Amino acid sequence: MAYKSNATGNSAPKSKSGIPTKYSTVYDALLKAIRRGEYTPGSRLPTESKLVEQFRVSRITVIRALRDLQSAGVLRRRRGSGSYVQAPERTQSPNATAERVGALFLPLEAGSIFFDVHRALIRAAECRGWHILSREMPLEDTPVQAARLVEDMIASEVKGLFYLPVPLLNKGHDVNHAIARQCVARNLPLVLLDRDINLLYDRSMFDVVGSDNELGGFLVGKHLVELGCRRIVFFSDARSHPTTQAREAGVRNAVILCPRAVCELCSGDGDDAQLIERLLYEFKPDAIACVNDMTAAKVMRTLLRAGVRVPQQIKLTGFDDTTTAALLAVPLTTVRQSAEAMGVQGVNIMAQRIVSPQLPAVTTSIACTLVERESTLGHDRASRQR
Repeated sequence: MAYKSNATGNSAPKSKSGIPTKYSTVYDALLKAIRRGEYTPGSRLPTESKLVEQFRVSRITVIRALRDLQSAGVLRRRRGSGSYVQAPERTQSPNATAERVGALFLPLEAGSIFFDVHRALIRAAECRGWHILSREMPLEDTPVQAARLVEDMIASEVKGLFYLPVPLLNKGHDVNHAIARQCVARNLPLVLLDRDINLLYDRSMFDVVGSDNELGGFLVGKHLVELGCRRIVFFSDARSHPTTQAREAGVRNAVILCPRAVCELCSGDGDDAQLIERLLYEFKPDAIACVNDMTAAKVMRTLLRAGVRVPQQIKLTGFDDTTTAALLAVPLTTVRQSAEAMGVQGVNIMAQRIVSPQLPAVTTSIACTLVERESTLGHDRASRQR
């Protein structure tokens, strides 16, 4: 039995502006200081303790910023010695350096995983001497309009194109393939971000850089089973999305390993109180694994309004570890993706594709990690985990 929502309507408009996180403040400040020449190649940055004091943040935040600057090729870190500025490497094609690369994204919301991926892509590209020419592609664009965006990019003399495929619902499939066909027709290297333009296991001919969504789903399912959950729901809002399919498969594969556990699917709007009520009455779940943090936030709000206690009665998980995940009424257990690694690997693959367009397409799946919080552990146990 699968549950579907009857609710319709548009979601509220999303803000494109947002308050910088402590992590991004440290990262951007150090990167700008390096670009301004305050720290020259080979020079050592202040110690972690001094950076903690300077930015008034935790040591974990400083370490994360330094680690990601190292991943982007800006720093090299020596154990027991410190962090040193590294001269950026530049990739040469047989003719000239690839100076400009295009990027097509859906409208980006500050704090979302794709907002972070876009920023990471820009940082990694700058380390190679590239400029990312970004364009937002409205969801309502037709295949013809999407193809024109590619032509606009080509007119701007981009050497390649990064593309975040739109969801496959409605005309999304046609839009994605219109962009792909245009790139092929114009011999423009195309690197897909986060997901393929086809459904799961139907591999396209293009490079894909994204998280290992199936592994992330498996980590969630395994975590819930180990906590004693036996009636688990995978809750999504777009079943035809390849990342949704991968996360669902991961949860199911973990649940299958426990003979007494079952996994049900539910597709709909987390704000749909009638859908949630019917789900609770008919399936009686003890855990709900949501496809992403936004969906989990909606489901949590609906559960709490109905008087259902999280996690005492139902354990709840998300996916993405967005900035709001830890700030919900019950801090959310979720899966963390590395936006920085996606940006770095995306640029590396694009550089290879520009130089050697004849090479077979590659899929790079970046490992995820489970972040355990109160929505599955409860307050006391989550506090001990920290």
